Amino acid sequence: MNLNWDDLRILLAIVRSGSLTRASVMLGIDQSTAGRRLSALEAALGTTLFLRSKTGIIPTEIGEKLIVHAMEIERRADTIAEVAAAPEEGPVGQLQIMGDHWVLEQLANLFLPPFVKAHPQMSLRLASGQPTASLWTAATISLWFEEPPQMGEFAIKLVEVPFAVYGPRGVNHDNLPWASMMDESASRRAPAKFLEKMRKPEEVLQLTANDARLVRTAVAGGLGKGLLPVCLGDNDPALQRIDHPEYEITRVLHLHAHPDTVQTLRVQTAIRWLRERAQSVFGDPAQATQQDSVANFKQRACA
Repeated sequence: MNLNWDDLRILLAIVRSGSLTRASVMLGIDQSTAGRRLSALEAALGTTLFLRSKTGIIPTEIGEKLIVHAMEIERRADTIAEVAAAPEEGPVGQLQIMGDHWVLEQLANLFLPPFVKAHPQMSLRLASGQPTASLWTAATISLWFEEPPQMGEFAIKLVEVPFAVYGPRGVNHDNLPWASMMDESASRRAPAKFLEKMRKPEEVLQLTANDARLVRTAVAGGLGKGLLPVCLGDNDPALQRIDHPEYEITRVLHLHAHPDTVQTLRVQTAIRWLRERAQSVFGDPAQATQQDSVANFKQRACA
């Protein structure tokens, strides 16, 4: 019996995505081709590798054992690709970055353009959603607030992100209702605790959303006032920061990486870049401008 790497890639894509349809999208093939490859692999092995259920596809006991070996082959293939690459080419392969949608949007706007230019041999996949831990993860970096590491994950404090309360510009904010980030899977996180502390009994919670961008849009549209990352709120001309000493908090953004892939060159490279640039991406834009001005002044003075 001969197995090839394409067969094992199908196996890993299915277990990581949870369905044959999503696996085919990840691999850039049609669903019928993915299905035929899986059926051929199961026939060659003489066993069932996945069980189909209403919630998706889950591996059988034999499937789990084969997946472990497939992941080891994948890691070795990645190592070979990194060793074979010329030193000037830098890291190669795909890196997945997970986080809240607004966090990924900040990266896409401010971080990824220079990163991709410096490392053209890498491909990136952005995935928003909820924190998850998986035994079958690919090379992944996750950015989460107030989320403890899971299943032996490598985790570091990346940056302190300032938040403040904003309202629509030119409107009296005293009697505005609240709009708030509210994650149903973790409703006791910082925004919910802040709202519990600051909202007066007579003030209405007009709107909740699971992403800061949605809250920003609601506030700009006049639906209320809300706690937002300063890097979003200060850069929106439709918003005005409400000057109140208790309307400001700081949340810590943590970086998580799976222990099996944290030592790969592409993950290490991304971590180094993020640590160096996180403050300019997620910090206070006014402070970042001041720091840039000081740095430019020093450069001119030394010239």
